[in-house]
Amino acid sequence: MKKIGLFLTGWCRMLLCVGLAALPSASLGARGELLADQRLNLNLSFSSASLREVVSAFTEQTGVVFSYETSLGKRTLSDVHVVIQDAPLEEMLNTLFYDTGISWKIKDHVVALTAIPSSKKNVSTGSAPSPSANRKPVVTGRVVNEEGEPLVGVNVLVKGTTQGTSTDIDGSYSIDVADDDVLQFTYLGYGSAEWRVGTQTRIDVVLKEDKQMLDEVVVVGYGTVKRRDLVGAVDQVDSKVFSERSNPSISRSLQGAIPNLNISMRDGKPSRAATINIRGTGSIGSGGGALVLIDGVEGDLETVNPQDIASISVLKDASSAAIYGARGAFGVILVTTKSAEEGETKVTYNGSFSLHARTVKPQLVTDGYEWTTGYINAWNGYYNGQNPLPSYINNIAPYSDSWYKELARRSTDPSLERVRINDKNQYEYFANTDWMDAFYKDFNYSHEHNISVSGGNQNADYYVSGRFYDQDGIYRVGDERYKQYNVRAKGNIRIRPWLRLNNNMDFTVVDYHQPMLYYSLQLPQRMIEHGGQPINPITNPDGTWTYAAVLNGYAGFAEGSSYQQDDKFTMKDKLGIEIDVVKDVLKISGDLSYLFARNKRERVTNMYTGYRGPDTPITVNESQGSTLENLRQDTNYLSSNIYGEYTPKLGDDHTLKLLAGWNLETKKYRGTTIKREGLTVPSKPSFGLMDGLTSDPVVSGYDWSYVGAFFRANYGYQGKYLAEFSCRYDGSSKFPENSKWGFFPSASIGWRLSEEKFMEWSRNWLDNFKIRLSAGSMGNGNIDPYKYIDYMTIKTSTVVIGDALGSYTTAPGAIPLSLTWETSTTYDVGADLDFLKNRLTMGFDWYRRNTTDMYTVGVSLPAVYGTAAPKGNNASLKTNGWELSVGWRDSFKLAGKEFRYSVKAMVWDSRTWVTKYINPTGNLDDYYEGMELGEIWGYRVEGLFRDQDDIDSHATQSFLQSSDKVTRPGQVKFADLNEDGRIDQGAKTLSDHGDLTVIGNTSSRYHYGVNVSFNWNGIGVSTFWQGVAKKNWYPRYDSGYFWGQYNRPFGYMLKAHTGSNVYREELDNWDTAYWPRYSAYQTNESSVNRVLTTPNDRYMQDVSYIRLKNLTVDYTFPAHICRKMRIKGLKVYVSGENLWTSSPMFKYCDNYDPEVINAGDSDFRTAEGDGYSYPMLRTVTLGVNLTF
Repeated sequence: MKKIGLFLTGWCRMLLCVGLAALPSASLGARGELLADQRLNLNLSFSSASLREVVSAFTEQTGVVFSYETSLGKRTLSDVHVVIQDAPLEEMLNTLFYDTGISWKIKDHVVALTAIPSSKKNVSTGSAPSPSANRKPVVTGRVVNEEGEPLVGVNVLVKGTTQGTSTDIDGSYSIDVADDDVLQFTYLGYGSAEWRVGTQTRIDVVLKEDKQMLDEVVVVGYGTVKRRDLVGAVDQVDSKVFSERSNPSISRSLQGAIPNLNISMRDGKPSRAATINIRGTGSIGSGGGALVLIDGVEGDLETVNPQDIASISVLKDASSAAIYGARGAFGVILVTTKSAEEGETKVTYNGSFSLHARTVKPQLVTDGYEWTTGYINAWNGYYNGQNPLPSYINNIAPYSDSWYKELARRSTDPSLERVRINDKNQYEYFANTDWMDAFYKDFNYSHEHNISVSGGNQNADYYVSGRFYDQDGIYRVGDERYKQYNVRAKGNIRIRPWLRLNNNMDFTVVDYHQPMLYYSLQLPQRMIEHGGQPINPITNPDGTWTYAAVLNGYAGFAEGSSYQQDDKFTMKDKLGIEIDVVKDVLKISGDLSYLFARNKRERVTNMYTGYRGPDTPITVNESQGSTLENLRQDTNYLSSNIYGEYTPKLGDDHTLKLLAGWNLETKKYRGTTIKREGLTVPSKPSFGLMDGLTSDPVVSGYDWSYVGAFFRANYGYQGKYLAEFSCRYDGSSKFPENSKWGFFPSASIGWRLSEEKFMEWSRNWLDNFKIRLSAGSMGNGNIDPYKYIDYMTIKTSTVVIGDALGSYTTAPGAIPLSLTWETSTTYDVGADLDFLKNRLTMGFDWYRRNTTDMYTVGVSLPAVYGTAAPKGNNASLKTNGWELSVGWRDSFKLAGKEFRYSVKAMVWDSRTWVTKYINPTGNLDDYYEGMELGEIWGYRVEGLFRDQDDIDSHATQSFLQSSDKVTRPGQVKFADLNEDGRIDQGAKTLSDHGDLTVIGNTSSRYHYGVNVSFNWNGIGVSTFWQGVAKKNWYPRYDSGYFWGQYNRPFGYMLKAHTGSNVYREELDNWDTAYWPRYSAYQTNESSVNRVLTTPNDRYMQDVSYIRLKNLTVDYTFPAHICRKMRIKGLKVYVSGENLWTSSPMFKYCDNYDPEVINAGDSDFRTAEGDGYSYPMLRTVTLGVNLTF
């Protein structure tokens, strides 16, 4: 590592020395001769700019050189809008400097500018004619395209007013104007134009076809490319996706915005990172995550300020991602942040305030009597009178028949007290407590503030931004709070015309405090299920905690002494250098990047005391005691690139661009966890104030390095035949000496049929038709380091040897004979089409990805060997997929003003199969050859048993549906698929799976996104719909939100489990009820004997959904109002997130958000309970964007 650091420092010094040594020799070339009547093109547009900035832009476009006094160069010119084509220089100068108090004169091929005294401002000097102040009644003209064909319906508007007209069938127009008016000409599919009227009475305009979509610059690996020349599968979105959406991280706003960028949110926690894959599951071995690069440096999407983003590109196929080699095997996400804008200092403020609410509030029975009746029925449904009800409900609240009768009496009279003391001096409760409402707020809020400052000139520029995001917690008790701070500073300096330095620094600070359960990292939802029965109140009459409030965690939340505190700090810095060896032909670039991340976590748990009676305290968590645990994780990451770009001038027909370079990455991680028991002062957690046992520190860490050389060649002929070849030669420290290196090539070609002569017949309606083909392979080096090394861990024994505890170690496990790269080979066929002046756009891709040599378990070893089989390169996957996007944009006149609208729809799908895997028995609980990822094996259900005759005539079911194992009417009736007279799963193998069959798939299929927007008279409305058209889910055992008291009798009682939708003998509703005979313990454990634990197609849910992901309404204030307010721009908006959702699962299962169906909270525990996690939030935001 030290040698690598010295090497990087050495080459950076070398580049700087070479650059500084050459500084004195740099000079500007001489300019060509200027003539007063030379015909030029000019396009200037400044709302407010200095004279220096205006003439610099003039010079850049025309080559005309100006001279002026330094003080004059600082003069501010307002509303500079000049668009002139093929006109003499004199006309341009007259138009530009009319009524500015500046005169011009051409002398020695230089335009000399001087200030006119205030008394002579309207007097012409030199060759400038005297402008007239008289109003011209009308200006006429004609608007045509580049072929001279008239354009019908062109909008002609007097700038800054609502006065306008449209061209007729001949392209002609007529409009009343004044001398100082500026006419704007706009037409969808064409570039806009502006003309200052001056003394002209006729203005004819030629509009050029808008090639913006084809000429749009797309960010790719180590550079950019115009969309027209793109031959890989790349999609890009700009800052509009994020600018008016108040989300704590950008991944939430990206969801559904790019085809085959699959983003799933486990829950709505503000700190939660999204799960991201590109084009489906990449690997079941080392992992198949996308590589995320932020301004070229590996990073985390959750740490980026959304307001800093300029664009995000997703490189999806091997052709586009191969340049990143082993780090980009399953796609690359390139985040490009905003850069400085040359000109005067620009200050922007974006602020918002948001209200949040849970998208789903569990529909639970909170009436104490109704819940208790359900508890009794569920208990008796399982035991059938063979086991009496226990004297305590889950060892919390006393139960007796007399108490139940009293509960019934008091439930009808709200005036009666809800607590009494029985003859055993124990509290008896008669409450109707809504524990969910006690824990969770109806609304919580957040606010966000962003400010950025940018400016500069052609020699130096800067961009500085800062963000503060603060989200209030969702809990009524417990001090939950999330705060995030972002700062970014970017700058460029041109030392010489051929030498530039740049630096990009940012840091992120996250402060997250969240209450936690005192016991085994449990979750509130699970503890409320076990200890939050409605009959139990929160406090006793004397103000002490009830045992239920202590057991379910409410007391700990309220007292605030059990919590988790996360503090995260991330800092990145990238220093770059660019050298133009030969301007526009050969450029050499280099960069050195460093990332440091420190995560600190403190967990504190305490003991709490509740009372079962006035004199009967009971303390929970005594066995574990109070604890303090500290975790620290440090990451140091260093990367460097040096590469050259060669773009020779080969004439108009040929284009060639060569890129070659070298890349180095190193990463060092260290983690330490320390834990001790016995807090002496609960409110002051400190290892120095504890008297209990200290656990052995848990230490972790790794180091790895990558080095690679890369090459890419792009060739184009006449803009219609395109080819790209790239390759990467990578080395990784994660592999043994004989397999460290891998070579990964890719190639792609493109053909723009629309440019062929035989397609001339379609030129009027077909703007672009391109076919793309690509193939390539990449290595996946994401395995953990040291897998090829046998090592032993030293631990402390509990046995005293001599005067101290002894140390011991264990024998090392087996290691693979060989270990090398997983290889991902992708084939892609795509097409891009643009129609009707780019109004209609379409894109389609089909791909196949083969992943081989995946790092999975090897051949089983004999038991006498003494250790498990090592992993190795033993498996393969095949993925097929496609993606389609269609867009339409247009405009028309509404009430004399332009109405612009657009629609874009995207849909994509992928499926993955296992083509090789070591599973000789075909065990269905493991992968096997031919398996489609996500398969759900389960039983087919024929319905509910009608009566005893139906039971007797059916195959034997030996499930534990009741304690006596007797099947009764109303219980689930499974199909005997193998017709052997009994329902079972055989050996649960491919060759013997009994009555099991594939009943569904957990993979998300047919993702889609639809964006509809329009803008009129400053009012903008946009909607974004996102969803999944096919996905199955079977609720796992212990999922109380779905199973209710079918799981445990003392758990949740669902409103869905009441009424005639549940089988009851007196209703004889076996054919109409959805839920079976009411009985507990059907899903309370993973045992196959529990009837509803094994998946079946009756209770498997269709969790496809459509969601109104975002709705935004905004208003942009007119320029003249902003000028009066002395600001440059003002926009206000209202935005909503997750406003509406529809899913088939809501018919029987309305306690889940279709995106939040996983088990647990990954911050604490993920073992039990689907949906027991931080809820997804619905958000309404009011925001403002200000530019100064």
